[in-house]
Amino acid sequence: MPNRVPEKTPQAKAFAARLDRAAGDMNAFLLVLAIGLAMLDVTCLWAFRMRDALPAMARVSATSAVVADKPASATGLQSTAAATPAAGR
Repeated sequence: MPNRVPEKTPQAKAFAARLDRAAGDMNAFLLVLAIGLAMLDVTCLWAFRMRDALPAMARVSATSAVVADKPASATGLQSTAAATPAAGR
């Protein structure tokens, strides 16, 4: 039985070599991307564990320091005298 698979042309061989080289470069890029994402994941996990490990008072003071810089109307806190209507009107 004769061999029916045609021989590869030089253009096809060159294209296959370029494709193989591009795939090799892509694998290196994907490896670097995967390592970077894994490091980001570990960093976020560590930060969340450290936040949960803080004592309750440290967490409250850390979050209230951010809120304290905002004006009273922005935080939704108003004095009770200003929020209640006058009794005699």
